[in-house]
Amino acid sequence: MGFGRVWYHPASDLMRARRGLISGAFLVVLASAAAAQDVPQLTVGRLTGEDAPQIDGRVDERAWALAEPFTGFIQQEPNEGQPATERTEVRFLIGRGTLYIAVICYDSTPGEIVVSESRRDAGLADTDSIEILLDTFNDGQNAFVFGTNPFGIELDGQVMGEGQTAAGGFMGSGIGGSQRGAFRGFNANWDADWAVRAGITERGWEAEFAIPLRTLRYNPGDERTWGVNVMRNIRRKNEQVFLSPVPRGYSLYRVSSAGKLNGLTLPARRDLRFIPYAAGAVNDDKTLRTGGVDRSGRLGLDVKWGVRADLTLDATINTDFAQVEADEEQVNLTRFALFFPEKRPFFLENAQLFQVGQPQAVDLFFSRRIGLDPSGQPIDIIGGARLSGKLGGGYNIGLLNLQTDEALDHRTGGRLAPGNNFTVVRLQRQVGRSNFGGIFVNRQGVGHLAPEDDFNRAYAVDAAWQATSNGRLFAFLARTDSPDRKGGSDYAGRVYYNYASPVWTTAFGYSQVGEQFNPEVGFLQRKAYRRVESRYVFQYQPQRWPSIRRFLSSLNYNVYLDLENQLESTFGHWHVFEIQPQRGGRITYSMDFGQDRPKRPFTVYQDVEGRRVIIPQGEYVSWNGGLEYISDPSAPVNVSFQSKNGRFYDGDHWGFEFLLGARAGARLLSSLGWNHDDIELPFGHFRNDLVPLNIGYSFTSLASLQGLIQYNRQSSTISSNVRLALLNRSGTGLFVVYNDRRDTSDLTSDTVLGRSFIVKYTRLLDF
Repeated sequence: MGFGRVWYHPASDLMRARRGLISGAFLVVLASAAAAQDVPQLTVGRLTGEDAPQIDGRVDERAWALAEPFTGFIQQEPNEGQPATERTEVRFLIGRGTLYIAVICYDSTPGEIVVSESRRDAGLADTDSIEILLDTFNDGQNAFVFGTNPFGIELDGQVMGEGQTAAGGFMGSGIGGSQRGAFRGFNANWDADWAVRAGITERGWEAEFAIPLRTLRYNPGDERTWGVNVMRNIRRKNEQVFLSPVPRGYSLYRVSSAGKLNGLTLPARRDLRFIPYAAGAVNDDKTLRTGGVDRSGRLGLDVKWGVRADLTLDATINTDFAQVEADEEQVNLTRFALFFPEKRPFFLENAQLFQVGQPQAVDLFFSRRIGLDPSGQPIDIIGGARLSGKLGGGYNIGLLNLQTDEALDHRTGGRLAPGNNFTVVRLQRQVGRSNFGGIFVNRQGVGHLAPEDDFNRAYAVDAAWQATSNGRLFAFLARTDSPDRKGGSDYAGRVYYNYASPVWTTAFGYSQVGEQFNPEVGFLQRKAYRRVESRYVFQYQPQRWPSIRRFLSSLNYNVYLDLENQLESTFGHWHVFEIQPQRGGRITYSMDFGQDRPKRPFTVYQDVEGRRVIIPQGEYVSWNGGLEYISDPSAPVNVSFQSKNGRFYDGDHWGFEFLLGARAGARLLSSLGWNHDDIELPFGHFRNDLVPLNIGYSFTSLASLQGLIQYNRQSSTISSNVRLALLNRSGTGLFVVYNDRRDTSDLTSDTVLGRSFIVKYTRLLDF
């Protein structure tokens, strides 16, 4: 038997490789073209001589016939890629300086529509709802969101960087959740001037939106295209459907997945608004040595000017935040500072643009450092301005300057600190789905109380690089400068990569913070460390058990080294399993574990009687196991419970978190919580209870009465915050606020520690 000779020529492989590359490139082009064709294309209807539709929550006006309805909604949950089980129609009209949107949510059983929220900006996850995303610059990154439910509430917000402006930390356990205002890539606190009406009809439920173009930011011109997406939540089925499909593992905020709204004729934007206010207050603080009842009145003004269609100037004079909701109290069992979110309206528009660093760990700019002392007491803001928006060519800009008055000691009436001037300069460049930028933050003491060289400056460059369609790399490098007596200069930085898919999410990163790094106008949880972090999440949707939506397991692990590379602490959180029923809620067993080596003693507990529990310097191991149950949150009565049991700094820790929620229809909502900790250490034994009671009643979608009552065993106080809001436009209107703080110990002869009554009226005047 013979074998034929096989000749090898090196050019033959090269030719095959070239053919393969050409074929591959051709397939990529075909796939891209097919993907482009698959993107939903909508055309806006145009109002000319016709009457504008009446915004009454009933889609029956003749004008809506000018817009072709879109109906092809696709499920993300529970059956990804399948058609929606209920029909949805959405129409877009433009004319008379307004964008009109109509949505008909057909429902086969209208009597089972769930309406569980009735207050402006309330969350829409546990109610039948519609959310509309408008990418007005068609850049695939940034957008506005408008939403409502059958009650007709107004929800609005801003998306930046597809909801991923900065990578967060680990997924912690617990039923409390983050407080409103702790935004990252989505800012739900932005308030726009628009109108919506909705209601349940024989077809299901319907909604009509009227959004003035001056409310939005865009590029003017003819035949413009916006990105657009719409998400409908069918709550009794726990079903989420999209106009343009969004992969599981992502939300509506994935702007790059949006469809296209074509045929927009957009005028040059003219927007000038004045928001004057008048406020009066009566304050009786029994803890002040000055004594007596303080009566005060204030006048002030906010101005908003649309310098261009894509650039806005905000100015404020004699700023007041009397109507802002009270902070929810937190229990701190660590040696590090707690994070309380920003809620004051002036700081919230385009707030994500100013966010640089690692949220709630290393923030270069944290607006709560302006106009508030460390205890949360207000410091008068004399005035200031902010310019934010786009410069063209893919650049975003943010400029802020504010002047505060001298700080007063609220107990003695003496002056504590000088006035301060705050300046922030932010520049960012968008490249596709990535962005790169820098920030400068300056605090300068002014006035006769300011010592020489009273300043603090922070500088940083940052990047968010979309490495793949599902992978994103975050990085920043920062420096702070202070006078030598405050430590001089030092650096901090972080690199973090996150990959998310429908089944797996993986993330890992490295960060370092210098010992003298000191962003005084930022938030820094701890300093002088090197940190290695990782996160792994696996989620699986079983097909054989229709009552179960998803199984999930996750692991987060963080290692902190000091700057000498000695182990300082570790922290891990293991979601051993999480079962999510089809109707909502979850059942979870999780474990927290780690070790800590404090280099100096710290106080873990101190009560009003002065009794302290101090943990000495040393090496400690802690672990905690807990079973968590959350019932269907859309039900009229829902329960959340989490147990905590384990070791804590060589001692024993037992506790629980409990939350009972109840609602009567959509108008009356209430919740009662109880966070209990019982800790027995070799250094002392203490118990703590935190009991918050929330009650809210909505007369209409714009008129509500809210109450927050909190009992704190550690401080032996009961605090109350009652807030009546009668809103008109864009969050303005009449606010009546009553605050009360009472002592539950036997240390004072007067139970009442302080009380205040505030009336504030704001009015929006636009031109």
